[in-house]
Amino acid sequence: DWRRGADWFESYLLDYDVASNWTNWVFAAGLNGRVNRFNVVKQSKQYDPDGDYLRHWLPELQHLSIDHIHEPWRSTEALNYPAPCVAPERFAERK
Repeated sequence: DWRRGADWFESYLLDYDVASNWTNWVFAAGLNGRVNRFNVVKQSKQYDPDGDYLRHWLPELQHLSIDHIHEPWRSTEALNYPAPCVAPERFAERK
């Protein structure tokens, strides 16, 4: 149930916004008539090109170069950084 995700984010996000959170969960659940898929790597590169947000909230990645900050699991600079649950390459496959 998508409402569990919305509730979880409401409880834990530091920058929580009621309208943005619930609206985005409704859209992500496809309740608006279409299913949205989010490519988090693409969005990270687009909206945080220098990785400032990532470095702020993930201090263990502060030393990474711009080339690796958005995909630290591919870098030898971030040893043993966990891979994503879903490979980003698969985001485009989902229809």
